[in-house]
Order: sequence, then structure tokens, then C-alpha cells
Amino acid sequence: MLLATLHHRIQDAFFRQGWLLLAVLPLTQLGGRALFNGVAGLYAVWGLFSLWGRRDRLDRLTTLLYLALLSVFLLGIPGAIDPREAFRSWAAFLMHSLSLLLMQVALRESPAHPDRLLKVMALFGGMTLAGLVALLPYYGLGWSGQPFDPSSQLREDNLPFLLPFMLGWVWRQGDGRWRYGAMVGITAITLGYVALAEGRAALLGLIAGLAVFCWLVLGWRLRWSVLLAALALAFGILVNTAPFQKSELDPSRPLDAFTAGRTILWRQALQHPPERAWLGVGIGNGFHAREVLSFRIGNDQVQVKHLHNFLMDAWYEAGLLGLGALLALIGAVLGRLARVWRRLSAEDRQRAGILLAAALAIMTAGLLSFGYTSRYFACYGFACLGGLSYFAMLPSGAADKSPDRR
Repeated sequence: MLLATLHHRIQDAFFRQGWLLLAVLPLTQLGGRALFNGVAGLYAVWGLFSLWGRRDRLDRLTTLLYLALLSVFLLGIPGAIDPREAFRSWAAFLMHSLSLLLMQVALRESPAHPDRLLKVMALFGGMTLAGLVALLPYYGLGWSGQPFDPSSQLREDNLPFLLPFMLGWVWRQGDGRWRYGAMVGITAITLGYVALAEGRAALLGLIAGLAVFCWLVLGWRLRWSVLLAALALAFGILVNTAPFQKSELDPSRPLDAFTAGRTILWRQALQHPPERAWLGVGIGNGFHAREVLSFRIGNDQVQVKHLHNFLMDAWYEAGLLGLGALLALIGAVLGRLARVWRRLSAEDRQRAGILLAAALAIMTAGLLSFGYTSRYFACYGFACLGGLSYFAMLPSGAADKSPDRR
């Protein structure tokens, strides 16, 4: 009886406040990997302990596809190049990707929770952006004791994911024309930081998220959203042209220069596929394919740890089954949302639009940068999918019955 009471209290505490630890995670990355891992571990263990009594609130199809994905990754471990490393990577992926299930349940706890999520994400997103900007003098003025190297010292990967939440809060809470100026200011600071950091993947992710936000949340026509995306891309390239050019690479392949050699990696991977076509080399084992993950820039031989594309990484490490399971999960969530989109209330379309912009920003950046097991994709990306799954199953207008909603 005592244990049941304790479990109930822990569970209630998680779905009252603990589930919002997800919003704190981007800020913890400013404090280093250990701080992030500690908070992420607390979030996962606390959430998993609390999930059991709420499993009836999970969307069945999404949950089954997620369990199928975990199972396929697990099947590849015995035959992996390094089974111990594969299991460690699988456990880390499980810890991060639990956000998919926890987000679904948390949002169904109360009609007010979707707005709480958006507000808290915007708050900590703003704090993260402010922290990143505040640290610029530390690196730029040499206070760190090291020469200024934007590509390695600046941390721009979170910003494409966070920008839609910050813009969404200003748009939905602000009154009058000042909100347009505030949104332009936030976007300019974010875009400037990403351009300074020489993050081409983050730049493309930011542009994709911004275009989707303008289209679905602000209600712009699609052509104006595309025009804004083109202007943002042009600005990012003009501000820092050099990182988008690699003259040492083959001039007959301009895409290799723009992607800093990533397309070379992809061609090499396709030319030397994993021996186990269906299960791959094992989750987290892609770095063993050293001949695939190296290329030459001028006189320098560059060696990387993965293929810098979440789809290619999933295919090489988890095989055709793993890639298929990942695409099935993403496709099911987005497809179901598309089918019910017009039946959602205008307010819920805005809420879902913010999450969709954040999710597509992550996926776009992941096509040039982090892999499917990274914290960005597995934790934040899966949390967005969990939120979108909630809206895909939402009865028309049901969420607008809450008095807390605008």
C-alpha cells in the first residue's frame, strides 16, 4: 500500500511538472555533456517509472511503430561489429526517444498542457539563445585562452528547433504591431548566430522551420514563405561566404563544396554498403567503417565518425529494416496529422504548426549533420513527433474547451 501511494505521488509529480524537464535540456547543454546527461537521465527514468499507470493514454499505432523500431535496432546487436557498443547506443537511444511516449501522455493529462509546453519551451529557448549570445565575448575576445574558432566553439544546433517556439510565443501572446518587430529581432539574432557559427546544417534547418512557421502559424501564402526562406539562405551565405565554399574539393562537383564533403561520404557509403543489408553494422557502430568515413580536402585526409545524414546513418547502422521502421514511424505521424489538419480548430492548427516547424527544422538539419541517435533527433525530434501524434488524435475543437486557452 505504501509503495502504491509512493508510486502514485511520483507519477502525479511527473505529469504535473516533471514532464517539462524536456524544455530545460537545451539550456543544460550550455553547461556541458555531463549536465545534459544528468537531467536527461532523470527525465527518462522518472518518466518511465510514471508511464506505466498512464499507458492507456498512448496512441496505439504510434506506440507499436516505436516498439517495432526499438526491436529492429535490438535485433541488429548480436551480429554488430561491436555488440557492447551497439547495446550502449541502443540504451542511450531508448532513454532519449522515450520523449515520444511521455509527450503523448503528458499532453493528454490536461487541456492546458499543450499551451504550457509551448510557453515553457519558448521561455527556455529564449534563455538558451541569450546564454549563447552572452558567451560570444568569451570566445570571440579570446577570454577562453584559445583562438576564436566559430565552427567548433559556437553551439548552434539547438537554435533551429527552438526558434519556432520563441516566435510562436510572441505571436500568440503579443498584441499590436510590436510583436512583428520582436519576431524580426529574434529571427535576426538567431540567424546571425547560426551564420557566424558557420553551421550550414543549422542554417538550412532554421530556414525550413521558419518557412513552415510562416505558412502554418502566421498564415502566409506558400510562395511568400518560400521567398522568405530564399532570402534567409542568401543572407546566411553572404554573411559568411567562405564556409560554404571548399575550393580544395573537385570544382566539377559544387554540391560537395556546399556540403563540405558530406555528399562524398554518401556516395562512398552507397558504393560500399554494409554486409548485412537488412540489419546493418549495428546501432552506433557506423564509425568502424573508416574507409567510408574519410575523404580528402586538398592535402588533408578528413576522418569523421558518421555519415552526417540521419537517413544514411540509419540505413548503414540498422539496415533496410531499421531505416524502414524509422520512416514508417515518421510517416505515420505526419500522414495522420495531414488527414485531420482541416478538422482541427484554428488555435490547434497554430499549436500543431509550431511543433511541426520545430520537427521539420530538426529533420532538415539532420540531413546534413547529426544522426538518428543524437540528442537533437532522438530526444527533441521524437518529442515533437509525440506532440504531433497528440494533435493527430485530437477531436475537432476539443482542446479549445479549456478556459486557459487563448
